[in-house]
Amino acid sequence: MTDISIRAFRKGIRALEREVELALLSQTECCGVTPAQCHLLLAVEDAGEPSVGELAAELELDSSTLSRTVNGLVKANLLARREDPANRRRQLVSLTEAGIKRANAINASCDGYYEGILSSLPETESRAVANALPVFVTAMREWRRAGHGCNR
Repeated sequence: MTDISIRAFRKGIRALEREVELALLSQTECCGVTPAQCHLLLAVEDAGEPSVGELAAELELDSSTLSRTVNGLVKANLLARREDPANRRRQLVSLTEAGIKRANAINASCDGYYEGILSSLPETESRAVANALPVFVTAMREWRRAGHGCNR
C-alpha cells in the first residue's frame, strides 16, 4: 500500500474506533454495566463456567484486574463464583439468572444495532464486511502478539 492509502486506512480505523466506542457505551449504559463488565459477561456466556485465569487469558487482562471486575459482577448478582472441585486454588465463574438476563439484553441490543447497520448496506458489501472483520482482527492480534507495535 502507498503512504496515502495507509493514511486513509488509518483514518478509517480511527473513525471506526470512535463509532464502536460510542455504540458500546450506549448499548452497555442502557443495560446498566460498563464496557469492561459487558465484555466479561459475554465472555462468561461464551465459555460456560470458566476459571478467572481462563477469562484473563481470553480477554488478555491481568488476573488481578479481571478479579476486580468479577468481584463487582458477583456483588451485583450477575456472576456466581465457586471453587473448582478439581483444583481448590481455581475459582470458576458462571452467570447467575440475573446475569443470563443481562447478557440476553446486551445481545438483543447489540444484535439489533449491528443487524440494522449491516442490512442498510447492499448485500455484497454487508457480506464483505462480515467476512473481513474476523480476518482483520485475527491479523491484528497475531501481529501484536508477535511483538509488533506502532512504529515510531
